[in-house]
Amino acid sequence: MHRPLFAYGPLGDPDLLAAVLGRSIPPVLRLPAKAPGLAAVSLAEGRRAALVRRPGEAVGGLVLLGLSDFEIDLLDAFEAEHCFRGIVPVMIEAELHEADAYLPRAAAREKAEAWSLSGWQERHRAVALDVAKTAATALRARLTAIRPH
Repeated sequence: MHRPLFAYGPLGDPDLLAAVLGRSIPPVLRLPAKAPGLAAVSLAEGRRAALVRRPGEAVGGLVLLGLSDFEIDLLDAFEAEHCFRGIVPVMIEAELHEADAYLPRAAAREKAEAWSLSGWQERHRAVALDVAKTAATALRARLTAIRPH
């Protein structure tokens, strides 16, 4: 069994997540959470987000439960170009937990702008959904050939 996944960037959008996974995650398995000491900053003109250490701040997102090993492999492949999966602390209600999150491979600029899901949804969501559906279909086919789910 693996740790839950903390989704703080575009993967926090339920439709984008469903496009990648090929299924919707029920609300009961998407828990609101915050990662203390971290902030989400903008990369690639706001199309992507990266976590950076910022004492005193906390980035909001969702803790995703019930993901299969195949779905974790799929998300790993989807995020592989820019991120790797690492462990972050998250607060779910008043409890501290460990969760996996996709962390940037390259350091973000020190003064990078804050990233917001609502800003991303307004400016980039439509294109990102099309790109995610196409990419995920190809990744799913490749991974299924290697490791049937």
